[in-house]
Amino acid sequence: MECVAQSPASSHFIADGTYTRFADWRFVHRARLNLLPLNGCQAWKEDKRCRRCNEADLETLPHVLNHCKGRSRGWQLRHDTIVARVKKALATRCTIISENQRVGPDNLRPDLVVQSGNKIFIVDVTIPFENRMEGFEKAKRLKHDKYASLLPLYSSNGVQAAIIPIVVGALGAWDPENDRFLSKYMSRGYLNKFRKLCVSDCIKWSRDIYVEHISGHRQFTDGVDLAEHLTPPEPPSDL
Repeated sequence: MECVAQSPASSHFIADGTYTRFADWRFVHRARLNLLPLNGCQAWKEDKRCRRCNEADLETLPHVLNHCKGRSRGWQLRHDTIVARVKKALATRCTIISENQRVGPDNLRPDLVVQSGNKIFIVDVTIPFENRMEGFEKAKRLKHDKYASLLPLYSSNGVQAAIIPIVVGALGAWDPENDRFLSKYMSRGYLNKFRKLCVSDCIKWSRDIYVEHISGHRQFTDGVDLAEHLTPPEPPSDL
């Protein structure tokens, strides 16, 4: 809950469920309180191993949402949904140089490389589990370390380059440090809506990953345009 408390956007849906399915609303409260019936969370269970893989002695929510390899397709789509939102938001004021393309001698693939004037930003989305704020800080350090070798590649002829990690927790915790960069390229109203959409998107995908893990039934359809599965717009206020 420490991560959730950092931004009001992380709990924007509590009162009216904006941008959030009712199934997601029911899921996220239990998930944030660690009350979901997973093997590793029930003290009376003898077998606490993951029911889907042989790599975890404890079936916990962080394992299901971020580490159980059978759920990797869901992780990818959760990640790509946030990348799509960031790209759409930045495209109006920045030039998209590359998206998920190999660059540099190490063939690294940052989510987005964008340019605004004489500044180039290496933007990479990460969705860690909310293991206190230390977990968010570690995720950002890993991104900075991973893409540090690209800074000299883009820093030339007066161009400044910077690495921008965009962090949203698997259970919808919004990192306020995202705003430091995004507020330069979005209006205040747009950014306020953008935060809420990203939070609800992460909760939606994490709920689908969890249900697939428990039931064994896939909760989404592969091979379709990801844009069709973005969280729907807010319903009209007169309904």
